[in-house]
Amino acid sequence: MRQVQFFIFFFLLSFAIWAQEPVSIHLTEANGLPDIEFYDSIEDAEGYIWLAGNKGLFRYDGKEFKVYSHSEKRGRSFFNLKLDEKGRLWFTNIAGQYFYIENDNVILFKDLQEILNGKLSDYLITENYLLIYSLRSTLWIDRKTKKIVHETENLGGTSIGFVQNNHYYFLNFKKELLSQDIKTKEIEPAVKQQYPDRESLPGFTRFHKTSKGYLVLFQNKTGEKNSLFLCKNKQLIAVKLPEALLNNTIFTIQEYDDKLYFSTKKGVVVTQHIKNKIRVISNYLKNYFTTEVIKDFQQNLWITTLNNGIFIIPNESLQLINTDKKTNVIEKYTDSTFFTGNKNGALSILTLDGIVKETFNFTDVSEIQTLNYNPNTDILYYNSDEKNIRYHVGQKKIISFDNFHAAKSISHIKNDFYLKSFAHGTFYGNGKEAIKISNKRSYESIYSKKYKKAYVATTNGLLLYDSAFNFEKSISFNNKPIYTFDIEEASNGSIWVATYDNGVLNVKDDKVVEVLSLKNGLASKAINKIKTDGEHLWIVTDNGFQYYNTTTKTFKTINKRDGLLSYNINGIETFGNDVLFSSNIGLFRFDKRSVFKNWETPEVYITATILEEKEVPLQSTYTLKQQESEIEIRFNSKGFQSDTFVAYEYQLKGFNDSWNSVDKGQQYVKFNTLPAGKFTFNLRARNLRDQNYSAVKSLQLNVTLPFYKQAWFLICVMLAILVIVILYFRRKIRIREKQKNKELQQLEIDKQLVNLRLENLRSQMNPHFIFNALNSIQEYIVLNQQNLASTYLVKFSRLIRTYLEQSQEKEITLDQELKALHLYLELEKVRFEEELTYEILVDKNLALETIKIPSLFIQPYIENAIKHGLHHKISNRKLEVSFQKQNEQLICSITDNGIGREAAQKLKNSQINYYKSFATRANTERVELINKDRLQKIEVIISDLTDEKQQPSGTCVSIRIPLKK
Repeated sequence: MRQVQFFIFFFLLSFAIWAQEPVSIHLTEANGLPDIEFYDSIEDAEGYIWLAGNKGLFRYDGKEFKVYSHSEKRGRSFFNLKLDEKGRLWFTNIAGQYFYIENDNVILFKDLQEILNGKLSDYLITENYLLIYSLRSTLWIDRKTKKIVHETENLGGTSIGFVQNNHYYFLNFKKELLSQDIKTKEIEPAVKQQYPDRESLPGFTRFHKTSKGYLVLFQNKTGEKNSLFLCKNKQLIAVKLPEALLNNTIFTIQEYDDKLYFSTKKGVVVTQHIKNKIRVISNYLKNYFTTEVIKDFQQNLWITTLNNGIFIIPNESLQLINTDKKTNVIEKYTDSTFFTGNKNGALSILTLDGIVKETFNFTDVSEIQTLNYNPNTDILYYNSDEKNIRYHVGQKKIISFDNFHAAKSISHIKNDFYLKSFAHGTFYGNGKEAIKISNKRSYESIYSKKYKKAYVATTNGLLLYDSAFNFEKSISFNNKPIYTFDIEEASNGSIWVATYDNGVLNVKDDKVVEVLSLKNGLASKAINKIKTDGEHLWIVTDNGFQYYNTTTKTFKTINKRDGLLSYNINGIETFGNDVLFSSNIGLFRFDKRSVFKNWETPEVYITATILEEKEVPLQSTYTLKQQESEIEIRFNSKGFQSDTFVAYEYQLKGFNDSWNSVDKGQQYVKFNTLPAGKFTFNLRARNLRDQNYSAVKSLQLNVTLPFYKQAWFLICVMLAILVIVILYFRRKIRIREKQKNKELQQLEIDKQLVNLRLENLRSQMNPHFIFNALNSIQEYIVLNQQNLASTYLVKFSRLIRTYLEQSQEKEITLDQELKALHLYLELEKVRFEEELTYEILVDKNLALETIKIPSLFIQPYIENAIKHGLHHKISNRKLEVSFQKQNEQLICSITDNGIGREAAQKLKNSQINYYKSFATRANTERVELINKDRLQKIEVIISDLTDEKQQPSGTCVSIRIPLKK
């Protein structure tokens, strides 16, 4: 695709300028046109401009020319552009191939090379058939089957004809106009009376549809005069051609706005069809062979040529009538003529067509500054840099000269009196005398017919003088002086003032009553020229030539897009509906009724979508990954130079509902990244002239999070983590339970071992006690102490029974323990022949029936006290056993007044076969085993007792047993 670069950069350089015809823009290969030789052009329903040329088929979308082709085409040129009922474009080539465009692709419909033999054939499109002109017949091709289903023979002329009201109209070889029913294929005369002198008619024929009917054109290349007929209501009506068309080669005829445009080898002849006569209105591009004229939806005329590219006329009403670029002053003379003065001192009278009617020679080569014509006196005031002349136009003579040359402005007061502004002041008077009213540098001054006052623009601001030209006041705006350079009085007396910074002001008497600014429609604050038109006003700014309707308070604007070549306009005159202005380009004229075009806001189209710098097919919805959400949306508005009066705005709904402006000249919106969510990208075009908007174009954008950020993934991850945690802790718990079970099993084994060892100890302790008791009984028997032996044996049996019962239990009550101890001590007392005194003390606060202690636990310690402490004492053997509660502990104290542990140990060491005490060893081991299963341990504390002389006096064993709660 090739972009037409000149639209932006070389706009002015591309204007083609010919006098007395509309301003046109010339497109060539130099400024981006893909071809210069064009055979046909057409605008489709969507506003695309299609061009068939020597180098192929092209489509213009308002910005670029796109080339269309087909892989099976022969040759590169295309012809005969037509649209079917679906809006599809059809075209053909010399090789006999017929194509159409569908979904932006070229489709080959039929190849008739063998039938047409390289002849370019005309064709028609109906709902069911494609009718193709083939030598002397018409081929009917079914559009569904693509087969030739009928042939109409005996065709004449060079055009296939036309279809109207389900009938096919054509010329036969006799040049008779016939009609064929499309359904029945029956043929009959199309008109009641055929052409007169048919034999003399030229052989080349064309049919052209107009609002009045079909025009039938006869012409050839041998010089015969062309003939034109109108086919209407079964009648053939001869239409008289003007001289400009009579011997001209006519390529096509198009109708727009009641005008017929004849594309000819001598340009485009613009005509009107009035009462069977073609009347010429204008002739554009006389030096070019033009092939087609189309008027697009923006009212631009596209004129294709055979070898010179394309000319575009933005505005037919705006015409360049004279190319004198030095004209800097114009002044109305009559209703159809005007004076011009240029920078070389030349003064002329021109017609409204720009034709020089008369030239004056004042032997002045200096720049003409001002012209003022008084129709009442027929006197023209001519003022240049060197001369000031009063000239009687009718008498063609100079009335007088004066020394006041280089006037900035001249305003008529009455009769022969004028108000003049100069660089050195402002004066009023006639040709004979002048009175100075201000010595300030003056730019403009006018005398108000309504207020009878003078308004003078000076370096000090806008000054007001009364009817006697006495200074009255300085007119201000917003309490500041008004600095102006152009003043005009409207027919209703309004004084319009062009300022440097405050727009255009409306002054009534001495007050500003209206302000024209950017806020209410002024195109620019930079004002170049103003001119009243009755009550209304023309304003030239740096951005347009505007007409302000003072009644409706509305503006209308023409600018460079309308063909206005320059805003450097130095003179404006009105002639009824015609407006004439001079500029540095030349003299222009337009009809104010038709010069203002209704610029419809073109529809905006999305042309491309770029994802991650790669173009993807256009579609209505896109789903993007957030990490790949870079998107560029390109767009365009159809229509010639649409970018000059259209601004684009976009909205990303769902992210920010506000509308954002696209930078001027930029036709894309790019998002480097988008957040996750659902968005609607809306796009619209804004008409800069009237602030209207086009229809909104939308794209749906669904941006998804990366899978690792999406809810489902996070939930899965959380669930996975949860499962892992559960499995981990379950495994840990299982391991711990297994370990615990193992430990419990080990504890159980240990406990069982402890119990077995305790049980074993108990089973060992019982025989040990029995052995000692039996020794005592044996001693009684040997000593023949039968009574003692009998008594001892009774008590012994009771004690044995008690121990046997307690040995089956791990724990017994304190009460049971006390009873067993009483029996045991009584037996020991008997054994010691009453030489043993014992005492068992029990705290009254002890619950003897509930407190439990290990079985057979206290007795071994008492036995040791007797055996090792008291046994070796000769007399006064005393033993005290006490039980008391202290700090949740049962304290059992066993105190004897024996020989003490040290003496006992010496005795043990002196005995050779001393038997080691089993009870002492067993009790120590038993305490260790019991404590393994208890949190609160049993303590056994053995203390040595001494008397006042620190001599051993016995032993105290304190057993501390924690009480179970």
